Amino acid sequence: MTEFNRTESMSGIAPGGAVATGLLREAETWASAQCEFVSGMRAIWTDWLRRQQEAIDASARSLQQMFECRNPADFAQTQQQWLADTVRRGASDFSTLASESMALTWRVVGADRLGLRGQPSASRVTARAKSGDEAPVHRAAAE
Repeated sequence: MTEFNRTESMSGIAPGGAVATGLLREAETWASAQCEFVSGMRAIWTDWLRRQQEAIDASARSLQQMFECRNPADFAQTQQQWLADTVRRGASDFSTLASESMALTWRVVGADRLGLRGQPSASRVTARAKSGDEAPVHRAAAE
């Protein structure tokens, strides 16, 4: 067996020290990314919960208006307005949640620093073009 001289090192770092330093640096980067991700998710969910509270309040007001209606025509109109507002709010919430989640993902992975954002690869563009679910959501949110 060959004996390894532990006192000899490259650039003044012990042989295991370079590996340990690299591992610690990567662990710190990972922990920082996780912290940023959790903080971002907290903000996203707090905003979503606020929007849900507003939706509940709006529904309660609509139900109160329906209760106060004196003829079926007013009731039907109030109910249709409530339904339209609910659908519009749901589409907007879904769109906002998706865009905020995507922005958080880009921020956490550091795509802004790497210059990758805004330059989607051909495979991502093709996958989006084939997806039938995504286009109606963007169209509904734009309306």
